[in-house]
Amino acid sequence: MLKFSNIAQVGDTIRAYDFKPLVGREDCFVEGVVKKVDNRGYDCFVIVVTKDSWSDAEDAGRVGKEVSFPFEVSFMEFDARVMNLSR
Repeated sequence: MLKFSNIAQVGDTIRAYDFKPLVGREDCFVEGVVKKVDNRGYDCFVIVVTKDSWSDAEDAGRVGKEVSFPFEVSFMEFDARVMNLSR
């Protein structure tokens, strides 16, 4: 079983980090509603982004876009990379 395969289901809101949070570096993540679970050559959550940590008034970043996050990665994996905000 892949690390985050059971953390969320369709309709849940998740936060998925691009990089592990570190002191002295701004967090980089998106939050969004799980639209589907898919396989795009890797098992992943497909979400519609509602919040992008790097967006601002001039640049919405990934807000409103559909993005995918793998259940598990082989490089830079960490325990809180994907969090369910609905539970």
